[in-house]
Order: sequence, then C-alpha cells, then structure tokens
Amino acid sequence: MICILGTTVESVLDRARTVGGPAALVSAADLAAARARRGAHGERTLAGRVALRLLLAHVQGDEPADAAHLPVDRTCERCGADHGRPRSPRVSLSSSTSQRHVLVAVGPEKVRIGVDAQALPASIWPGFDTAVLHPREHRLHDDGDVRARIALWTRKEAVLKAAGVGLQVDPSHLCLERRPVPDRSQQSWWTVSGESPPQLQGLHVRDLPGAVPRALAASAPSTVRRIALDAVLPLS
Repeated sequence: MICILGTTVESVLDRARTVGGPAALVSAADLAAARARRGAHGERTLAGRVALRLLLAHVQGDEPADAAHLPVDRTCERCGADHGRPRSPRVSLSSSTSQRHVLVAVGPEKVRIGVDAQALPASIWPGFDTAVLHPREHRLHDDGDVRARIALWTRKEAVLKAAGVGLQVDPSHLCLERRPVPDRSQQSWWTVSGESPPQLQGLHVRDLPGAVPRALAASAPSTVRRIALDAVLPLS
C-alpha cells in the first residue's frame, strides 16, 4: 500500500504550531535547508519536510513527537548536498511542493515511488512542448490546454522521481502510453513506453484527484490510501 498526504503549506505550518512549531517536527538538517531558501520557497521546503516526516511516523505507528528523530536522508548522490530524494530504511519516500501545495508519499521498501504536484500557471511558457513532449505526444496535445500540459508534466516528473534520475533524463525522451480502465470512476493511468530510456522501464503513473494536477508513479501496482492531515497530527 502507498499512503499519500495532500495538503497546503499553510495547513501544515499552522497545525505544527499547535505542538511547538515546525522546528519540533523536523531535523536540524531540515531546518537548515529551509532557512537557506528565502520567503515562500523556505516555507514550502519546511512544510514539505514536516508533512513527509509526519506521514512516515503515522505509517510506522510512531507518535508525531517522534517525527523529528526518524532517519530521513536527503543527501544528493551527485554532489552530497542536502537536496536529494528522501530515503529512509524499510520504506520508499517521495515529496513535492508547488506554490501552496504539498504532496508526500510513503510506500513499501521494494516499490519505487514518485509524486509530483504542480500549481497551474496562467499560460504555458515558450519552449514547453520542445522540452517536455515526446515526438509521439506532440500530436496528442495540440489544443493548447494548460491543465492538460501541466498534468502531463506532473506524470513525467513523478516517473523521473520514482526512477531516481530526476532531470538527468530529458523529459522529452519519456513517452507515456495511456492504459484503459474498466470503470470510468477510476483514475486514469499510464505506463512507460518501450521506446523510453531503459532506467524508466517498468514504471506506471496515475493521476491523483485535486485542485491542481497531481500524479503518483510506482514500479508495481499498489493500493493507494489517502491520509488526512488530521490523522497524522490530531488536534489535542
């Protein structure tokens, strides 16, 4: 089972203040990473790290007060800085923040996972199609729809996170094939095509409901359970 928590920066930080503030729920490295970023960027970083630790504590049966002490390593595998993908023993982790939106996930150790959420821009920036769309996808997105394009970007970003490669792989080299679903009430899902880079093979991605495009990628079919902020940090 993959557990996800979708919330907002304001909700996380406000709730954290009821138990002594965000600093009580994260590590010293998390605080340093947030303080290294200015204004809203720093708040997003802090809220994302608080949310992920709270969800991890909830999934493992720990108390919220234990969240700060859980082993979450974000060491970048390329440069050694504290901005790499989150890792913790016996689980898979992923997180995403965009403007006021926060999305975090905890899954089984042997299942690669990645999540992404993207706030909607007023318009698509020049060069988006060239940078993001695979040649086979250009003809599928010719209506200029902003949400459709950003939704595609979230799927690709989630896949790249699950593969552990990030933007080291050109998103335009990744082609996603939509899979049929037997029930229209189910969320649509896609799989990585055979013409995509080998390190992305075997990954699948599905949309998650929400006010902005959100996606979850995984290396194996898994049940998805949505967890509320009230569950990971109840009001006393």
